[in-house]
Amino acid sequence: MQDVSALDAFFRPKSVAVVGASSDPRKPGNTALRNMISMGYKGRIFPVNPREPSILGLPCYKNVLDIPEPVEQCVMLVAAELTLQVAKDLVERKHRFNDVVAVVCMSAGFGELNTSEAEQREKTLIQTLRSAGIRLVGPNCLGIMDTVSGFNTNFDIGAYPSGGISVLTQSGAFGNSFLFGSGTTGLVGLNKFVSIGNMADVQMAEMLLFLKTDDTTRVIGIYLEGLDDPRAFFEVCHDVACAKPIVIFKSGRSEMGSTAALSHTGSVAGTDAIYDGACRQSGLVRARSVAEFYDTLRAFAKQPVPAGSRVCVLTHMGGPGTICIDEISTLPSLRMAEFAPETHDALKKMLSPGANVGHPGGYIDLTAAHYEHLHNEVLALLFKDQNIDAVIQILAPSAFLNQKLLAEEIEAAYESQAGAKKPLLNVVTFGDFANELRQHLEASSLPTFDYPDMVARVAGNMSSYAAIRADAVARPRCVATTAPSGRTEGPAAQIIASAAGQKRISLLEPEAYEVCTQYGIRVPPFRLVSSLEAARDAVKEMGYPVVLKVVSAEILHKTDIGGVMLGVNSDSDLEQSYSRLVVNVRRAAPSVHAPAVLVQKMIPLTTELVLGGVRDRLFGPALMFGLGGIYVEVLKRVGFRLAPMEVEDAKALIVEVLPPALIAGTRGRQKMNVDAIASAIVSLGRVFEDQPQVEQVDLNPIFPFEDGCMAVDARIILSKPAAT
Repeated sequence: MQDVSALDAFFRPKSVAVVGASSDPRKPGNTALRNMISMGYKGRIFPVNPREPSILGLPCYKNVLDIPEPVEQCVMLVAAELTLQVAKDLVERKHRFNDVVAVVCMSAGFGELNTSEAEQREKTLIQTLRSAGIRLVGPNCLGIMDTVSGFNTNFDIGAYPSGGISVLTQSGAFGNSFLFGSGTTGLVGLNKFVSIGNMADVQMAEMLLFLKTDDTTRVIGIYLEGLDDPRAFFEVCHDVACAKPIVIFKSGRSEMGSTAALSHTGSVAGTDAIYDGACRQSGLVRARSVAEFYDTLRAFAKQPVPAGSRVCVLTHMGGPGTICIDEISTLPSLRMAEFAPETHDALKKMLSPGANVGHPGGYIDLTAAHYEHLHNEVLALLFKDQNIDAVIQILAPSAFLNQKLLAEEIEAAYESQAGAKKPLLNVVTFGDFANELRQHLEASSLPTFDYPDMVARVAGNMSSYAAIRADAVARPRCVATTAPSGRTEGPAAQIIASAAGQKRISLLEPEAYEVCTQYGIRVPPFRLVSSLEAARDAVKEMGYPVVLKVVSAEILHKTDIGGVMLGVNSDSDLEQSYSRLVVNVRRAAPSVHAPAVLVQKMIPLTTELVLGGVRDRLFGPALMFGLGGIYVEVLKRVGFRLAPMEVEDAKALIVEVLPPALIAGTRGRQKMNVDAIASAIVSLGRVFEDQPQVEQVDLNPIFPFEDGCMAVDARIILSKPAAT
């Protein structure tokens, strides 16, 4: 594992030089210095400005070389063109005194400008600092905040409530909005904050590894825009997620992938779709909105991870309770609990006759006949019930209740739990008394939420992470970073090499079937023929019904030109279909005088699935699985994972994408063999690992059966020949 202990100097430096410090309160060099002092940082601070004798009562130095005491970290707040000289001075200082180990460059004007001059400036800055072993966060960032040590470089935000959330962000503006919005309400306690900027040196993955071992960090929040090496990042995420939850908000969801859409898979495989699959595969909780990001972090920071997915909803209002249950019904990671018989009986005796207990299962509506201590009694019962993993409580503060007493009764019930606690998430609806109740609950580390549908999503995220962590701990490696093996042995490699030698960008369908067969992916019996007589001989071997398909490198979309004949079921039908196919092909592609024809055994129709893959510009090989047929690009009921992958990952993908009833064999369809489908997914990953010239694969459709699965159509796209 990578040693990230040196990053400690960014969060707990013994001393820091602030280059660009200012006595002008309107400038960042002044507010950053004031914020550092207001956070309670105990280390030595050395302002550096050649025009100032002192700033905020601290002696000011003309140059970092003039500071007479050891300097562990330097914060740069000067114009971009001045940073290179500061870097040279720091290198000289390091050679003289062997002290500087870390730099936070908050200056803008580097690679983010996308000009050759700015990019060269960034490159030179990094090369200069690296020559002396000095690490850099930034440039173009807001730097570091650590409420534990009191160290703070942020020029917008000073003192901040301490807590268990650590945030890594590629956008300083987004990070600050999170801190401003959450800090003013008192709902969030921050642990560490890293605005990582251009990531010219220190990468987000390194910061993740550092936070993994940080005992004061309970949950990590990431705002992500994009990465140069996402595969390596997600490998680290998987490792860290075994220890603590990571909640990610990824912007740029509309960005399309770099792979040309020569297949169904390629057309569906946007960069965001692959990011989503990598998040799931690596154990990250992905928030779909800013509000969900904030709320999920707060829940993880204040509440334990649930032991399972069974949730109880307790309310005294029917409408909000129904909204919450509606949302729970859409979340695969949650299910309503079923009360133990003794719990149900005790609740019926305790509550008013009009109360709803267990309709639906796991639901309680106290009605308006509720009072402060009743919430204590009901919650105590629910926490003791072994059939319940988490509780959602929906409250409407009113003048008829003492808000402080209600909060105390709820807290007492929560604290009465023996052993590992079950999470309690509280919705506090709006009203004159809402803020009072919310403040009392939050002060007791009981997080509150505004909306009943949002709290369901948060509970689902917590339950999902519980399952993710259990699986990640059991299987310590999930995402592979190995390079393609480039094996050249076997018929598959020879077929691909032959096609590449002919400057073809795709394999012919029978060639694709041969590749599938070598990798253990079942295909129907088939034979390639060039005459009607040969087609008759093929049918004698495989029997009716059969399918006829034109095979030509000049025809990629054979269905569109009438180059596919389905349901050929007799000798006369074979003769007519063969002749009609040849006529259609000659009409659509006059250059194909004597088309080759694939005679393929027709497989009984069942649920159409799709299995495919792309070699993405950023991620490398990524596999797609889902509902197939002609509507892949319309329905997009698919999911992605990075390849190569393990069988358990493939099974998780199948269960994620397909409805349980479909897997079980609804409406007379055969039950799906999940193990066989998972084996095919893993095998396709091996194709991409072994054959670096394979760019895209479409196995559409795949037919699932109780005894296995079979690809009845295959397309393999190769990398384009290099320009000569």
